[in-house]
Amino acid sequence: MIPREIPREARLRLPTSAHVRALHAVMGSHLTDMSEHTDTPLDRTPLWTMDDLCAKLRVAKSTVHTWRKRGTAPRAYRIGRHLYFEDSDVRAWLAAHDADAVDGSDDSETGW
Repeated sequence: MIPREIPREARLRLPTSAHVRALHAVMGSHLTDMSEHTDTPLDRTPLWTMDDLCAKLRVAKSTVHTWRKRGTAPRAYRIGRHLYFEDSDVRAWLAAHDADAVDGSDDSETGW
């Protein structure tokens, strides 16, 4: 049997207008301290996407995947289903390959 009247302690209490204003002030306060940071933290460098890397190197994605299978690609981080490359790793990788080209060493397996 369902009671006709809901007990006083079980009734939904609607907030007063003062309570609503205070609640909105608290809920929105975390947004006021937020700002867009355009500079990178000191311990991290920007991340490149696969598209960024391919565009910069002017190679196809399949080429980068082949390099990764051979273990000759720059270090990548998998986040979800995407690959990201740290800027410092890519630059070090490029410098290492540039040094190999200057030294005259021929690494026929990797094509560099």
